[in-house]
Amino acid sequence: MQPREQDILEKATAAFHEATNLDVEIEQFGVRGDMAGRADAVIKIPLQGIDPVFWAEVKPTVNNTTIARIGHEFAQNPEKWVLVTRNAQARLARTMKEIGVQFIDTAGNAYINRPPLLIFIQGNRLAEERFEPREKEMFGRAGLRVLFALLCKHELWNVNYREITRAARVALGTVAGVMKDLTLQGHLVELKNKQRRLVQRKQLLDKWTQAYAEKIRPKRVIGLYRGPGPDFWRQADLTQFQALWGGETAAYQMTRYLKPEITTIYARRPINDLVLKLKLRKDNDGDVEIREQFWAFDTIEANQKLVPPLLVYADLIATGDARNIETAKRIYGDYLERHFRED
Repeated sequence: MQPREQDILEKATAAFHEATNLDVEIEQFGVRGDMAGRADAVIKIPLQGIDPVFWAEVKPTVNNTTIARIGHEFAQNPEKWVLVTRNAQARLARTMKEIGVQFIDTAGNAYINRPPLLIFIQGNRLAEERFEPREKEMFGRAGLRVLFALLCKHELWNVNYREITRAARVALGTVAGVMKDLTLQGHLVELKNKQRRLVQRKQLLDKWTQAYAEKIRPKRVIGLYRGPGPDFWRQADLTQFQALWGGETAAYQMTRYLKPEITTIYARRPINDLVLKLKLRKDNDGDVEIREQFWAFDTIEANQKLVPPLLVYADLIATGDARNIETAKRIYGDYLERHFRED
């Protein structure tokens, strides 16, 4: 654990004590949880001889995407894990409580549900604002498009940069910069046969998903519409418009688990013909969203009518909605996990 994370843990446990009058003992730094992967520390809350023990994961900042991913990772043992962060805003605190992610923060907010211990504190604010360091080029908006292409299409690891440029729809210099960053950070390695390989892909997936929700997703909405009926998409054909189903609509077709409330279409401009043929009406409160395709490669899945599974997964967890998060877990297990196991 880095000094910054250790500092956050120590401040969060002190704030928890001030808010609840309960002590927190930090037993170890940098240990491994035996069920759910890496833990940053083991902490204990002495309580009338019960002394519940928790595996702590420290994240300096959190958003909907972070919370959804952590909820997925903690799912096997949610009562044993606790997220430690700098500031869990009230909206995020409610989401974590709803999906069962225990947390404490440096402002004194907390959710612990480990009977007989039940604590939920929200609304406390930090006395001072802090800023995160600037991210590297590969986590800028253009760089994220390159990462998306590399994570979805493994064939791109060993092609010339111009092919990656076409797939990601970015400038050649962006690709060169991202590939350099990946190499320097140990994510892109050269094998004995001169082939390149992307490694630690799960770590990249987590970082990409969070950055996508903040930097790309909000910028790619072309328009909001009202469809001719709640299930119009069942009979609609997007192939003539070179458009694809995404979001909840794609998730239902992949899992048959989630009945879509929002219909998502990924298309390229202009969209006049698509809107006309599907009988969509402009409506800022509508149940149809058209988003811009920011990539230029075919999905590797059999269903060519859907966006890549990684994008379906990322869009679902970015909503912060509990039912979408549950569906995202299924998509990860069925479509993504085999591609993102650690090397």
